[in-house]
Amino acid sequence: MPELKLKQLKFESETCKRLLDFMMDENIQLKNRLSEVLKDQFDKNLLDDVERFQSRFIKEDQLIGLMRNDIAELDALLIENLLDDEMSLQNVDLKLKRLRNNIKNAEMQFSNLKLDFYNYLSENLKYGQNLDLNLG
Repeated sequence: MPELKLKQLKFESETCKRLLDFMMDENIQLKNRLSEVLKDQFDKNLLDDVERFQSRFIKEDQLIGLMRNDIAELDALLIENLLDDEMSLQNVDLKLKRLRNNIKNAEMQFSNLKLDFYNYLSENLKYGQNLDLNLG
């Protein structure tokens, strides 16, 4: 494989890892925020909605884990230098296209999740509650 292409693949892999690390950290912050809200005088009638958000946060963790696995597979191909034959090159290109698409979709989905959660909190928290509304 040409050195320039190999460098680009490694660069993209590292970029994806940083993005997934950021998404994982943000998801942790959202779950922590949810926990803080529940500790205060939160309207118990809204628990079904809160449970749905918790489920979405957990699904986000799972999705990030799957994409990390995809990146690890790509890295393994790059490290093992299995890219000498045409079949391996096609396999890497296919994995990379799929990963790019998955990352793009995951970013949009995660952005929507954060906005949904922030909007939900804004609409359902009472101003008299002792909550820090710094939602990040």
